[in-house]
Amino acid sequence: MSGDRHRYGADTPEETYWQARHELAAAARALNETVVSTDISPGTAAEITEAMTQLTTRLKKEPQVTGLVDMARRSDRGSMDNIMGELVAMAGRSHPSAPALTWHEEPNRIVGEVVFGQAFEGPPGHTHGGWVAGILDHLMGMTHVKTGRPGMTSGLSVRYIKPTPLNTMIHISAEANEIDERRTEVIASMRAGETITATAEAIFVRVDAAKFGFDADASP
Repeated sequence: MSGDRHRYGADTPEETYWQARHELAAAARALNETVVSTDISPGTAAEITEAMTQLTTRLKKEPQVTGLVDMARRSDRGSMDNIMGELVAMAGRSHPSAPALTWHEEPNRIVGEVVFGQAFEGPPGHTHGGWVAGILDHLMGMTHVKTGRPGMTSGLSVRYIKPTPLNTMIHISAEANEIDERRTEVIASMRAGETITATAEAIFVRVDAAKFGFDADASP
C-alpha cells in the first residue's frame, strides 16, 4: 500500500477534489520557499502582499471548515484517515506549510522520504531541529495508527546525531512494538544517504477512536 498516495477511486469526486488541493499545496509550498529564498525589495513585497491579501479574501468566500472532523463529515472528501493524510499539520499532502513527505507501509513499519527546502532552515544549510522532531513524531504516529488503533504521544525522546541537510533526500523509518493493551513503543530514525542524522523513541497511548473523530464518516 502506498500511504503517500491514499488512492481514491479513479475519476471520483474525491480524486478530483484532492488532486486540485495537491496542486494548490505544491504552488503554495513553492511560494513559501521563494519568499524565504528571495531578497525582496520593499516595493515588490508590498505588491505581493496586496495580491496575497486579495487571494485570502477570495478563499474566504468559499465554504469554511473548523477542522479535520468537520472536513471528514462533508461529502466526497473521503474517510477520516484520508482527511488526516491530506491536512494534518506536520506533513499533510494538501497542507501548504508542510514539507512534501512520501511514505509506504511495511509490516509494523512505515518508511518515508522528505526533502527539506530552505523554508525549513535552522542551522545554516541544515534543517531546524523542530522540523526534524516533528516529522519523526508524525511518521511514528502514523506507524502506531496502522497497528489498528489511534493514540496520542505520551512521551517522545529525540537524539540529534548529525545536522540534517537541506535540499537532500532524507529517509525516515519507524517501527511499532506493542508493550501492553494500552501502550505501544515506536522507534524511528532519519538518515541522509548512509548517515543517520536523528533517532527517536516514543510511547503512544491508545484512545477511543471516536475521540479522534474516526467515526466521522457517518452523518451527524
